[in-house]
Amino acid sequence: MTRIQSTPFTPEGPMPLIREMPEAAPFPVAALGPLRNPAEAIARATEAPVALCAASVLASAALAAQGHRDAETLNGTAPASLFLLTVAESGERKSTADRLAMRGVRDFEADLRTEYDIARDLWRDEHDVWKATRTKILADKKADSVAKRADLQALGHEPLAPLKPHIVASSPTIEGITKHLPELRASLGIMTEEGGALIGGHSMKAENKLATCASFSAMWDGSPLDRWRAGDGVESYTGRRFSAHILVQPVAAEALLSDPMANGQGLLARFLMCRPASRIGTRLRVEKDAAAEAEIATFAARIRSLLSRDLPLADGKRNELAPPVLPISREARDELTAFYCEVEKAQAPGGAFEDVRAFASKTAEHAARLAAVLTIYADPDAPEVTGETMAGAIEVATFYANEAARLADAAIVPPEVADAERMRHWLLRSWGEPFISVRAAAQRGPFKLTDRARKALLKLETNGSLIKASGAEVKGKPCGEAWRIVREEQT
Repeated sequence: MTRIQSTPFTPEGPMPLIREMPEAAPFPVAALGPLRNPAEAIARATEAPVALCAASVLASAALAAQGHRDAETLNGTAPASLFLLTVAESGERKSTADRLAMRGVRDFEADLRTEYDIARDLWRDEHDVWKATRTKILADKKADSVAKRADLQALGHEPLAPLKPHIVASSPTIEGITKHLPELRASLGIMTEEGGALIGGHSMKAENKLATCASFSAMWDGSPLDRWRAGDGVESYTGRRFSAHILVQPVAAEALLSDPMANGQGLLARFLMCRPASRIGTRLRVEKDAAAEAEIATFAARIRSLLSRDLPLADGKRNELAPPVLPISREARDELTAFYCEVEKAQAPGGAFEDVRAFASKTAEHAARLAAVLTIYADPDAPEVTGETMAGAIEVATFYANEAARLADAAIVPPEVADAERMRHWLLRSWGEPFISVRAAAQRGPFKLTDRARKALLKLETNGSLIKASGAEVKGKPCGEAWRIVREEQT
């Protein structure tokens, strides 16, 4: 059952300051079962990486599934919710792919808006009548307090406004989410194509970061969300489900992946993360794929249908879930138990997951959640998760576990080392001269600040990638401080 990857590194010549991050493994799209066809169709239609398309499809399916059933795990139950983080360069067509995957969600929100407009008008009339009647009761000078109380009880509670027609937020704050929970549906998504705005926004500022990490973790866990405010009092919201997909460019992702608080609070361990190999430069097909378009439309209709089903609500509640548990079969439990043991061993010293123990410790639960999403998407009334579905979910979870280990290696890099490595790549790939000076590096290189460029060059001298060559000429001009570039290792 060994699926866990190990990538040894053998240096030659001047060593890179940062170990080269190996290419991402191919996404196991066949393991997606009923979600394979839509993921591959979106990949064909956009020519975006399959892993990116699969993440968007999984996020959409999780949003549609999470309100109907909870997942059984090895140690109890968990929401059938998924948090995903996909890292991709600008131009990788991540927005186009995500919009196609979310088409059914947007269609459902459009349905909700139509219903909401009608219900809101009816509610306004009802509320106006209720308010006027209440005012009249209270103003009646002939009635005593006993009679007024009886009339107020007969009038009933204030009519509640219809729930807002939104189930997806793109760049919310935690305060905004909790504030509006009373007027939102119980199954929600945080989906954004511009993850940098969320990661670098108000919620992740230093003074808010701890509370944000804790709240996102509670959302993934399905725990109650509390709101304590001096003016608003104390509220606690239970029975909510959240799924998330954050698509982000590498610069913003690196800041998050190396953030000690996001790691220490266990937030990143709750995300299925990947950075697919780029397809830019290979996307040469221009004609439309009619079969892919048809498959995408079928997927959108299925998501819309699942979202339109009545949700299992707690008694007397209009937006508090009480989902039944989707059990796992004996065969599925055996598969998941064996996987748990394999991942546990890989967390030992020297193991493939030694440096990502927080994520690895949740990998079996990730697999159980994935299996529940795949099952509910195919049949929300299914009696149990089969062994075949669990095996596929384990394969997908393994891919994400290997990605977590791969990305963690690249994230824990001091800024000055990252600068020097970026300068090294530029020298080897874009600078054809035998020598480099601080002035030339600052004018033409990756950093326009002279001091930053000089520090990177000095770091490369220490590393052996540059050799001091005072008085050398660069572009025909003598320089007081220059270096000869060692080009034996062209990586």
